[in-house]
Amino acid sequence: MPRHAIRSLILVGAVCVWMPDARAGAEPAALTVAYGNGVHAFFSGDFASSHDELSSVIEAGSNDPRVHYFRGLAALKLGRMDEAEADFQQGANLEAEGRGAVSSHVVSRALERVQGCDRLKLEEYRSRARVAGLQRDRAGARQRYSGIEEVEADVLRRRRPERIEPAESVARPLPRSGAVEEPAPTERPEAMPAERPESDRPAEKPADAANPFADDPAEK
Repeated sequence: MPRHAIRSLILVGAVCVWMPDARAGAEPAALTVAYGNGVHAFFSGDFASSHDELSSVIEAGSNDPRVHYFRGLAALKLGRMDEAEADFQQGANLEAEGRGAVSSHVVSRALERVQGCDRLKLEEYRSRARVAGLQRDRAGARQRYSGIEEVEADVLRRRRPERIEPAESVARPLPRSGAVEEPAPTERPEAMPAERPESDRPAEKPADAANPFADDPAEK
């Protein structure tokens, strides 16, 4: 059995023992030690041992993007271009999506000693993953916003008021403040003038009174 496979079995057992008491996002001590050994071997120029150590950490279930980055760098030194690119892509996805155990700032500090063409190639994957992550976030925000607009439009349609009948063509003026509005007079048919009683009628004048120039009979 290869040496790194034996390490993987030991680390998996350590993870199983550690998991019940582990905090979310933290790495067990065994994985941390194996990761440190892999990084130390890489900077010491022992790229094969570095690749084996970091492979055991990944097989044990680590989601730390630094492990994938350094294993990819070790594979790059060993001439395994396809494996290196796959590790760079996986590590960049973990870092951009926030599923890694550490922040991007911690990742950048861990890679400070890696320079030259290898670092530039690694940064290409990190940049593309960050851009893709921003695009996904914006697309998700637009989708959520459009969903909110559809819900609001549906609510407004349901709350549309009933049709209000138009008011009278000529509106009555509003009463002044404090004034009591009088009821509008209702039209009634004109009553026929009542016949005056006999007592109210003017007395009829004598026939002679009708002609003031008639001869007075007393003078005759």
